[in-house]
Amino acid sequence: MDSANQIQSLVEQVEKNPEYKISEQEAKGFLSEMARITKEDETDMPPLVVIIMAYINMLFPELNDEN
Repeated sequence: MDSANQIQSLVEQVEKNPEYKISEQEAKGFLSEMARITKEDETDMPPLVVIIMAYINMLFPELNDEN
Protein backbone atom coordinates (compact mmCIF):
# COMPACT_ATOMS: atom_id res chain seq x y z
CA MET A 1 0.00 0.00 0.00
CA ASP A 2 1.47 3.37 -0.94
CA SER A 3 1.60 6.28 1.45
CA ALA A 4 -1.35 8.12 -0.10
CA ASN A 5 -3.52 5.04 0.40
CA GLN A 6 -2.24 4.67 3.97
CA ILE A 7 -3.23 8.25 4.74
CA GLN A 8 -6.64 7.80 3.13
CA SER A 9 -7.19 4.61 5.11
CA LEU A 10 -6.22 6.33 8.36
CA VAL A 11 -8.54 9.27 7.65
CA GLU A 12 -11.40 6.84 6.90
CA GLN A 13 -10.76 4.91 10.14
CA VAL A 14 -10.91 8.14 12.17
CA GLU A 15 -14.08 9.28 10.37
CA LYS A 16 -15.79 5.93 11.04
CA ASN A 17 -14.70 5.58 14.65
CA PRO A 18 -14.02 8.64 16.83
CA GLU A 19 -12.46 6.28 19.42
CA TYR A 20 -9.87 4.98 16.91
CA LYS A 21 -6.47 4.39 18.54
CA ILE A 22 -3.59 5.17 16.21
CA SER A 23 -0.38 3.16 16.51
CA GLU A 24 3.03 4.80 16.74
CA GLN A 25 3.98 3.29 13.36
CA GLU A 26 0.85 4.78 11.75
CA ALA A 27 1.63 8.11 13.39
CA LYS A 28 5.19 8.12 12.06
CA GLY A 29 4.04 7.26 8.55
CA PHE A 30 1.31 9.89 8.60
CA LEU A 31 3.60 12.66 9.87
CA SER A 32 6.33 11.71 7.40
CA GLU A 33 3.95 11.79 4.46
CA MET A 34 2.36 15.06 5.61
CA ALA A 35 5.84 16.62 5.84
CA ARG A 36 6.60 15.45 2.28
CA ILE A 37 3.28 16.70 0.91
CA THR A 38 3.62 20.05 2.71
CA LYS A 39 7.01 20.65 1.07
CA GLU A 40 5.57 19.91 -2.38
CA ASP A 41 2.15 21.53 -2.05
CA GLU A 42 1.59 24.98 -0.60
CA THR A 43 -2.23 24.73 -0.48
CA ASP A 44 -4.18 24.56 2.78
CA MET A 45 -4.60 21.15 4.39
CA PRO A 46 -8.12 19.84 4.98
CA PRO A 47 -9.34 20.34 8.56
CA LEU A 48 -9.46 16.59 9.28
CA VAL A 49 -5.77 16.27 8.41
CA VAL A 50 -4.94 19.10 10.81
CA ILE A 51 -7.01 17.42 13.54
CA ILE A 52 -5.27 14.07 12.99
CA MET A 53 -1.85 15.75 13.11
CA ALA A 54 -2.77 17.45 16.40
CA TYR A 55 -4.01 14.12 17.79
CA ILE A 56 -0.76 12.41 16.79
CA ASN A 57 1.29 15.20 18.37
CA MET A 58 -0.62 14.79 21.64
CA LEU A 59 -0.17 11.00 21.68
CA PHE A 60 3.44 10.92 20.51
CA PRO A 61 5.09 14.29 21.24
CA GLU A 62 8.53 12.73 20.78
CA LEU A 63 7.79 12.17 17.06
CA ASN A 64 7.72 15.93 16.53
CA ASP A 65 11.42 16.08 17.39
CA GLU A 66 12.28 13.65 14.56
CA ASN A 67 10.91 15.88 11.77
